[in-house]
Amino acid sequence: MRTTPLLFLALLLLMLLLPGAPRAMGDGGVVRASGGEGPWTITLFSSPTPFRAGPIDLSVLLQRPQSDEAVLDADVNLMLRPLDGQSTTMLVEATREQATNKLLYAALLDLPAGGRWQVDVSVQLGDDTGRLSATLIAGEAVPAAWNFWGWLAIPAIVILLYACNQWLVRTRRRGASSRKTQVP
Repeated sequence: MRTTPLLFLALLLLMLLLPGAPRAMGDGGVVRASGGEGPWTITLFSSPTPFRAGPIDLSVLLQRPQSDEAVLDADVNLMLRPLDGQSTTMLVEATREQATNKLLYAALLDLPAGGRWQVDVSVQLGDDTGRLSATLIAGEAVPAAWNFWGWLAIPAIVILLYACNQWLVRTRRRGASSRKTQVP
C-alpha cells in the first residue's frame, strides 16, 4: 500500500510535536510540598517541569484537613528567597483570579535565576494563619530560541513533506512506465 510511508511520516511528525504540550503554563503542575503549620493543609504546586528559571506558575491548594474541602476565600502570599544569594527576594500574591482551576490560588512570575530557592507560603483567613516552607532547586533558563522551536521547525517540515511527495510521484511514474514497456 502506497499510503503507508505517508502515514508513518505523519505519525512521526506528530510524535515530535506533542512533547511541546506539557510546556503550556497551566494550573497545578508537580506537587513540591504539602502540610504546613496552621488549621489547613497547604499544598504547593509548580510548573514547568523540570522547575527552571524563567516564567513559572506557583499554585497553592488550601484544604480543611477534616473534610479535604477547598478553602476559597483566604489571602495567600508567596515569598521567594534565593538561598544562593544571586537575586533579590520576591513577594507575590497568589489569587484565584490568576488560576485557571478555581480551586487553586496561583501566581505567575518570572524567576530571574536558577539555583536553590526558599518558597514561603503564608495564608490568612480572618484571625487564622498558616505557613508552609519548601526549598526548590531551579535549573537554568532555557535559551530563548528553544521556546520557538515549533515555529522554527515548520519550514523544515514543509520541505520534508514536499520532498516525500516528489519521491512518491517519481516512484509511481517509474512503476507505471516499467509496466507499459513490459506489455508484449
